Amino acid sequence: MPAEDWKPELEAIEEHRERALELGGPERVARQRENGKLTVRERIDWLLDPGTFLELGMLATQQSTRAQMEGKYTAADGLVVGFGRVDGREIIVAGEDFTVMGGSEGRVGGLKRNRILNIAIKHKIPMVWLLDGVGARTGESLRGSWVGGDFFITMSRLSGQVPQVGIAMGPCAGGPALMAPLMDFVVMVEGMSMLAAGGPPIVESATGEKVSKEDLGGSKIHTRISGVADNEAPSEETAIDMVRQYLSYLPPNAWQHPPLSEPIPPDPGDILDLIPKSSKRPYDMRKVLDRIVDGGSRFDIKPDFGTSMITCFARVKGRPVGILANQPMVRAGIIDAQAADKATHFMQLCDAFHLPLLFFADVPGVMTGSKAEQEGTLRRGLRMAHVLGQTTVPTVSVVVRKAFGMGGVAMCGQGMGQVLTLAWPTAEFGTMPMSGAVQAAHRRDLESGKMTMEELSSGYDTYNDIFGPAESFQVDDIVEPSETRDRIARALEAAATDPSPPEYKHGIMP
Repeated sequence: MPAEDWKPELEAIEEHRERALELGGPERVARQRENGKLTVRERIDWLLDPGTFLELGMLATQQSTRAQMEGKYTAADGLVVGFGRVDGREIIVAGEDFTVMGGSEGRVGGLKRNRILNIAIKHKIPMVWLLDGVGARTGESLRGSWVGGDFFITMSRLSGQVPQVGIAMGPCAGGPALMAPLMDFVVMVEGMSMLAAGGPPIVESATGEKVSKEDLGGSKIHTRISGVADNEAPSEETAIDMVRQYLSYLPPNAWQHPPLSEPIPPDPGDILDLIPKSSKRPYDMRKVLDRIVDGGSRFDIKPDFGTSMITCFARVKGRPVGILANQPMVRAGIIDAQAADKATHFMQLCDAFHLPLLFFADVPGVMTGSKAEQEGTLRRGLRMAHVLGQTTVPTVSVVVRKAFGMGGVAMCGQGMGQVLTLAWPTAEFGTMPMSGAVQAAHRRDLESGKMTMEELSSGYDTYNDIFGPAESFQVDDIVEPSETRDRIARALEAAATDPSPPEYKHGIMP
């Protein structure tokens, strides 16, 4: 049969594809743009390497009897899915289309969602979700939709096997809002995103409370107060760029190693110039880290939540690492409930995907007081030590200025199985800070004449013998801060000689 005879069928295929590419129609697409939002296909194009998108289910549409009778058409049934590449590495992407019935999910959309999740778990491919929907679509069969719990089970099984990443691109309620907390890393767009079990109308109907989308579940709520989301982005493009950068530190799955890259020199300057002599004066730990890790490689996770703790990816001589560091700029770097939760999740994430953990301790302890006890800080702080004890990746600890009590233990203190423990000449050790146990001893020394007022006012450094921990083998060495980068790189190189391939370890608790 000549090819010309197939022309009607080929034209019909092209017509259906063009119809799908129109999304929810010109009016709804125009409204999307008026609201300052990209379309789902523009978002996917921004995320993926050019020309790498292989779509599944482009011609899908809703299949309810009523829809068929009324001739309703839902492009891709409101969910665009397929394979693509980010920096040459395969991922699976799923994007909800708000121009199609508000991004709601029908039965066919549910089948597409479950299909790609099953492909991801079978072939160990990372998942990226572009969330912009309102949950289950009314008036359709519930089979295969959000109401079933199968996607919860699949996502929990995927956890720790492949990276799972989400961006809340708009007002997400119901199913999409339930998916987000199950992911390893969630970005929200400032002024655009919402994550809530039910939107403002449902909240008002159920409780009588009148609340805006932003106050109910906006990016400020979830990146600063609840911790449900990790990072806030000023635009959709920036949010997508964050996801691309996040994925660059991780392997495609738990059976592969993190990717190495060419080393880049750290930020120039003497680290000691950043650290005050007095242990009571704050400084910015991020600036310290930037003089140790590869230049421009620090990628903060949850920067606005639990701010007394820094958690970030970085590279040391081209090797991806996870870093936990106390931030003296915030309550002297103490570990409170939020900081502990943040650290616990981050350690599980790094351990699951084989990133070594570096700890930079400048911690006065774990927060105490009635409010701290009501928040369960004791349990949540100890959970840090528990998770640290379960990790199998190489760990390195550096005592920058102080490591007191349980806070010092939680920051990978003595006996926590690290491959290298260093202290700087600024380091102090003890069961509690000077203001506690030492204060009474100093007062007695002052009264007896063993200490002058000038010595007392100069701070605890007068009585802190920096060589004691090294002589008692509490640390492996006391080093000049400028030596730290080379020491860490050498220790990680030594710990990476195991020839056995990596394996799946555990999921990551939301």
